Amino acid sequence: MYPGKIIRLFISHSWDHNDDYESLVQLLHKIKNFEFYNYSVPEHDPLTADGDKELMQELCEQLRGCHVLIVIASMYPSYSEWIQKEVLIANVYGKPVLGVIPRGQKRISKFVITYADKLVRWNSRSIHHGIRELMENDNRR
Repeated sequence: MYPGKIIRLFISHSWDHNDDYESLVQLLHKIKNFEFYNYSVPEHDPLTADGDKELMQELCEQLRGCHVLIVIASMYPSYSEWIQKEVLIANVYGKPVLGVIPRGQKRISKFVITYADKLVRWNSRSIHHGIRELMENDNRR
């Protein structure tokens, strides 16, 4: 994709639905010739903010440093205030948003449909191509 370049990804997710997040991270690790740094906020290493305002500032810093924001396009983002905030922060910083549709998902979040620059299916090839396409388009801006 980009030889020698480590792609910085922020995977927006809810700790209440951590299994999808973990599965997606494992899938990303299986992509050949694809190195990435995970800018996400995992449950085992939370941000150390005192209050919502400070948390928002820390999320802004995390998202500012990423190349692509990935959102799992289940229904949960439609109801998660923080996932929505992460997507809106990414938009403010001009970060492309990749929506990943989980296997077997019949309903997709309208919020993700509205804000994703690209939607892909839950497989390594689609996700890899989606990230590459978004980064190439982002480099042309």
